[in-house]
Amino acid sequence: MKILHLESSRSWGGQEYRTCLEINWLNAHGHDAWLICDCNSEVLPKAHELGTRVVAMPLRRRFDPLISWRLWRFCRRNRVDLVKAYSSKDHWLALPLYFSGIPLTRVRSITDRIGTKARAFIFKHGCSAIVVVADAIKRQLVGQNGVEPGKIHVIGSAVDLHKFHPARDRMKFRRELGLDGETPLIANIGMIRPDKGQLVFVEAARVVLAQRPNARFAIVGQGTGRRKRGEKVRDAIIRAGIGDRLFLLGYRWDTPDIFAAADIMAITSLHTEASPVVLREAFASGRAVVATKVGDVPEIIEHRQNGLLVEPSDSDGLAAAILELLAHRDLLERCAANAWRYAQEHFSFDSMMRSTLTVDATTAGVDLEPSVTRRDDAASRARETEACVSSRLS
Repeated sequence: MKILHLESSRSWGGQEYRTCLEINWLNAHGHDAWLICDCNSEVLPKAHELGTRVVAMPLRRRFDPLISWRLWRFCRRNRVDLVKAYSSKDHWLALPLYFSGIPLTRVRSITDRIGTKARAFIFKHGCSAIVVVADAIKRQLVGQNGVEPGKIHVIGSAVDLHKFHPARDRMKFRRELGLDGETPLIANIGMIRPDKGQLVFVEAARVVLAQRPNARFAIVGQGTGRRKRGEKVRDAIIRAGIGDRLFLLGYRWDTPDIFAAADIMAITSLHTEASPVVLREAFASGRAVVATKVGDVPEIIEHRQNGLLVEPSDSDGLAAAILELLAHRDLLERCAANAWRYAQEHFSFDSMMRSTLTVDATTAGVDLEPSVTRRDDAASRARETEACVSSRLS
């Protein structure tokens, strides 16, 4: 297949990272895929670092006939079978392509309301198919916006089980922070923005440290809005008086090592997020998780079995859950072990991509080559078996 991914976001976050990984997977498995992003976005340099096939265009406005024409010309020149749009702006820019006969899939990974009737219209009548990452989004589109259920496909997030696993070196990241193997480390990973709840994490850390002063905390992520959000988090840490015990580390590529180093991963999203990749990465890394009840999190976490659930914005509840895991090693280890088993069964990136490719091919009316699919299946099973064996041997 030949698939064009359109991403106009100026910021770099989980959605943009997943898109690059999907494009890389497609190109590595005999397909042709491209990313078109804005010339001045943070996505462009990050995509280059990941080795993603990327083209830059000035994607500044949602109504831009010249850009829509350039996208159409790109599709014709490269014989693109399908265009995938990830945001409202992408969708509007690609709408003329859809009406010209090029299949268009809208991908949605947030639970925010669509809002206006015009936006609901393009979901109902302005795309060939809709792919969502959680059942909650499908229920919203059907119940609130009247989208035909058969048009919506639910494909959850996934991770590379070969990259995220419990066998990684626990001390590599800890040595960087000057921590020994016994110091409790609680981490929060994600783009720093209001809906991610980093300020709640800071307040919970303050409460925990009052009882467990030997604990250490880390926030890994990059602020949005010209980094202003990151500055607000830094100010909150200073006001709490815990700057020597809560590390604000910015964006990092070595997140697998951070998962390996942490005892507990805290996911503090307040709303918007439907299918947190960080949850999948933490499970695949065999780490205990405390997470807020947002998106598909309550469908994945069985409370006190493979993680702990807390209410969004409840810093005291988050602190209590962290303290409980630190005080009861058996609970922490049970949650971590069950999380790892769940990841092995449900979060394979290869399986997710095969499901995605099947939906894309059906939407575009393209027949996938059976031999390629069988070869991908065999290679995927071999990689997953190797990861599983190495994790157990650790």
